[in-house]
Amino acid sequence: MSKEEEILSLIESSIKKGNDNIISFSINLINNLRKIISNDNLANIIAQRLSKKNFYFLRHAEAEHNVLERLYKGDFSKCNVYDPGITETGINQTKLTLEKYKKEIIKFDGVFVSPLTRTIQTYLLVKNYLNKDTPIFMTDFVKEVLSYCDKNKGKKLSVLKNELKEENINFDYMTKEYWWFDLGKDKEDELEERLNFGLRLKIFILWLVFRPEKNILIISHSHVHCNLQDKGIVNAGLAKMNNKILYEKLMLLIYTKMNEKSKKK
Repeated sequence: MSKEEEILSLIESSIKKGNDNIISFSINLINNLRKIISNDNLANIIAQRLSKKNFYFLRHAEAEHNVLERLYKGDFSKCNVYDPGITETGINQTKLTLEKYKKEIIKFDGVFVSPLTRTIQTYLLVKNYLNKDTPIFMTDFVKEVLSYCDKNKGKKLSVLKNELKEENINFDYMTKEYWWFDLGKDKEDELEERLNFGLRLKIFILWLVFRPEKNILIISHSHVHCNLQDKGIVNAGLAKMNNKILYEKLMLLIYTKMNEKSKKK
């Protein structure tokens, strides 16, 4: 097994085990990576692999909460809706985007989807433009930031698998079952700190860097794009990601000294 294969195996096995505490998860992952390869050599390999990859980001179509946010001018107390679906306007937005970029979409050899309803519904529109054998992965590592808003809480993994049983989706990298619960079921709100959100997204990109796919589509959310690219993106917007920025984010991950005290911040 080559160093690169060993690194990918470590990342994937770690993700499958779960990420109940993303800081501890990140510390363990980086420490284990350092047993395989030095930081400098890892940085060089990341740079080489990034130079051969194209990452595209598609934000979900307009969803119900986006309409409410405009109506109530950002007053979230009036525009919170459980795991919202996309609107007719959103469907039309997405179709226009897909027609515009259909030559690029057919080239994707891997698609990674957030497990919220609005991103799933957006994917179901995209799939008609993909090659039939394109692998599709659903993972909570690219989910929207978990907050007090019901719009960012989704369904149980078992429910998703049942609803999407006709779809050829890989669910192996869905790890946080307690994020997903049925509508109407009481559960204490869990918040995700900005540091934790950024860490899981960096791990997500590190994973994709070592995967074999060259042309990758990520179907996700506005805060995810802002965190990874330092700028916003409109509903149903498709944009090629800047690999230089992704590289800088990954260097923060592999060179930053993290410890358990970070949990208290």
